[in-house]
Amino acid sequence: MPVNNVSGASPVTTNNAAKTALASANKMDSDQFMQILMAQLTHQNPLEPMDNAEMMSQFSQLNSLQELREIHTGMDKLSSSNQVIYLSSLIGKSVKVNRTDGKVIEGVVEGVVTEKDNPQLRIGNNEYPLDDVIEIQGEDL
Repeated sequence: MPVNNVSGASPVTTNNAAKTALASANKMDSDQFMQILMAQLTHQNPLEPMDNAEMMSQFSQLNSLQELREIHTGMDKLSSSNQVIYLSSLIGKSVKVNRTDGKVIEGVVEGVVTEKDNPQLRIGNNEYPLDDVIEIQGEDL
């Protein structure tokens, strides 16, 4: 059965500058986005001006992007805080740590050291990241 072309369908015209600005908004701040939008409005074709609905859509997407960034920042802070709380719960417990040289160290966690998003366990005079811990043993009853 032959399939005929669809006739009467008009091609959808899109504003490439708007799409480019919106796609790159993920990598820029709101000031840069507004500069691009103002340049786009200044240099638009007067016979085919930007649609108001499209402009409002871009503003809402920018607002959503900013809110998502704030949520992401908040989640990062919460995650770091939770990791420190977890590490502090290991104080007094015996752990085994796989060092970078391949040796396994066993000792009691004496404390937690927090350095720029990299909290570490203190065992003796050394500090180890949580990623290197291979075994945790609870207190003997």
